[in-house]
Amino acid sequence: MRIVVFTGNPGLESTPWWPSVLRTPGLEAVLICRRLRPHGVQNALESVRRNVKKHGLIFVPYRLGVLALSVLRRLVARPADRAEANPGVPVEVIEAPDIHAPGVQERVRAWRPDLGLSIGAPILRRSLFGIPARGTINLHGGKVPDYRGMPPGFWELYTGAGEIGATVHWVDDGLDTGSVIRQAVAPIYPTDSLARVVARSEELAAAVLTDALRALARGDAPGTPQPIGGRSFRRPTLRQRLQLAMRLRARNLRWRLGSVRYLARTALTLGWLWLVRPLRDLVRTIRGRHPVRVFTYHRVTDLCRDGMTVPASVLRRQVAYLAKHHRVVSLEEGLRLLADGTRLTRPVAVITFDDGYRSVNEQARPVLEERGLAGCCFVTTDLLGTDRRLAHDEESPVREHLALMSWDAIADLRGAGWSVGGHTATHVRLSACDDGELREELERSLAALRNRLGLQTAAMAYTFGQPDDITADGVRAVRACGYAACFSDFGGENFAGDDLFALKRIELGGDHDALAWRGRVHGLTWRAGSRRRAAAAPEAEEDRGG
Repeated sequence: MRIVVFTGNPGLESTPWWPSVLRTPGLEAVLICRRLRPHGVQNALESVRRNVKKHGLIFVPYRLGVLALSVLRRLVARPADRAEANPGVPVEVIEAPDIHAPGVQERVRAWRPDLGLSIGAPILRRSLFGIPARGTINLHGGKVPDYRGMPPGFWELYTGAGEIGATVHWVDDGLDTGSVIRQAVAPIYPTDSLARVVARSEELAAAVLTDALRALARGDAPGTPQPIGGRSFRRPTLRQRLQLAMRLRARNLRWRLGSVRYLARTALTLGWLWLVRPLRDLVRTIRGRHPVRVFTYHRVTDLCRDGMTVPASVLRRQVAYLAKHHRVVSLEEGLRLLADGTRLTRPVAVITFDDGYRSVNEQARPVLEERGLAGCCFVTTDLLGTDRRLAHDEESPVREHLALMSWDAIADLRGAGWSVGGHTATHVRLSACDDGELREELERSLAALRNRLGLQTAAMAYTFGQPDDITADGVRAVRACGYAACFSDFGGENFAGDDLFALKRIELGGDHDALAWRGRVHGLTWRAGSRRRAAAAPEAEEDRGG
């Protein structure tokens, strides 16, 4: 299949949607037909005139501020990674101020595309979108027909919607009115920021685009006509943007000031981080008694907000903070340091992920690789490579996007230097199993790791992992089955000489605000007990993950 991509995005190749295009089954070639913004003083003045007419004189200082921030970001930001094309799939580019110009249309027609794909393109005319033999589809960051037009996320928050969507539909002569090929939605949570909702829409869009292109490659994407009605939106004015920003800011401020518990914890955490921790760490350095901290994550996605989920953007900041304050090592190296009683003059960290979610390979692995790090994934072996979901995900509104990895993906992780451990065969609560069921869960999981990956032994992470979940009989069974170590998940640090079958982990990958997770990084845990909940009410979000 030959795909022409119509766009006005100068950074298309760095978006989360570009890999979806390149992974299209049977893809032969890609043509990018990109509209360039006109340059020159006259065009710039005309743009200012139009925007002042729409937004008022406030547009001038606003635009100057945006320009200054843009320059600063370019100076300090790392270059964005550009996705590489698949071997053997050529990518050609046509760029012009007007992609509807006769010369551009003739070049597209001569290229003989099978399918057109609009991603952030100007409104297409039939003379252009009708060229591809099979027609043209559009990737829209919203749920149609309720939220046609642009931009994704803003109008859903502005109008108080309860969900954000993404849609792939056929292009027709209307604005986002064509038959729907694929569509998905995810919740909007009470304390979501605009950035978080937009990120959720982008991740949904990448998923539905991948699904739609695969269906089209199979010849199975007829499209379903949209319901009658709906509403089209256009770019909001500065006044509307300010109204939404003030509304969200006031909401978060009310939550913070109205929560005595939050204010008390904030004060105590600040005091502990700035006063108590430095003295404690100085003593540990002198004694050579720093801990090995093992951190727990589960899934990495923008689609959920709960005690098991962290977005990739927050994970990136957390990993940077971990690496700044720890020596990050593999699971095997961490176990060796504990078993040998090594004197540690600096904290050591091990990064682990439970269950085996596909997002670990797709989102977490690239984040760790940016710093030359590798983690450990404790997997639920019977569910890998199947369409089954973990019990706590069955009722999730984004269930279809919470798949576990395949065995091939796990092997790929291993090849990239990751460790792999057991997390039972079916993710049962082991404390509720009789002796036979308990041994079966443990033995079947370890046998799968040995047979599929060639592991001689592996560590084991207790499912749920709270104090009531871990019994003496269960730990004895873990040891008898041949595992190398056993981890709980109720917080705490590990020191040289500790029992390898009573090791602790610190849950870090949930919906914590920035100060809370920084405290956890340094071993501050307010209470024992699971924060693992499938639909938890998130904490104040305004500075979450900052």
